[in-house]
Amino acid sequence: MVRLRAGFLVLAALAYLSFVVGRWTATLFSLGFLWAAAIGIVVALLLALAASRLDRVAYLIIAGVVMLFGAFSAYDFARGPIDFSQGTATVLALVAALFLGAAFWDFANLLREFRAWAESRH
Repeated sequence: MVRLRAGFLVLAALAYLSFVVGRWTATLFSLGFLWAAAIGIVVALLLALAASRLDRVAYLIIAGVVMLFGAFSAYDFARGPIDFSQGTATVLALVAALFLGAAFWDFANLLREFRAWAESRH
């Protein structure tokens, strides 16, 4: 049950990042909703593949950058279109950063457990 929770957290973080990147890219190039969805799916696949192949230091650096990007996106959205106060937007940005950090931590643990399981099968 614990692994199931970790999988959902990673999936939710991947969906959040894919949505943000797909929406921003489609908006930047004046593309429609289906293009945004396609870009989001490609980003999700590439991010999962790249994150599973990195060493520890590179993984931590990329996790930090993605956490900052997610926090900035949440803050920017809360301040811009929603027009929340600066304090509320900051709290939402911190929640997004903590959420993404927890997802990266869970993903690293899932990879470690999967690799140990795969090595024990040989």
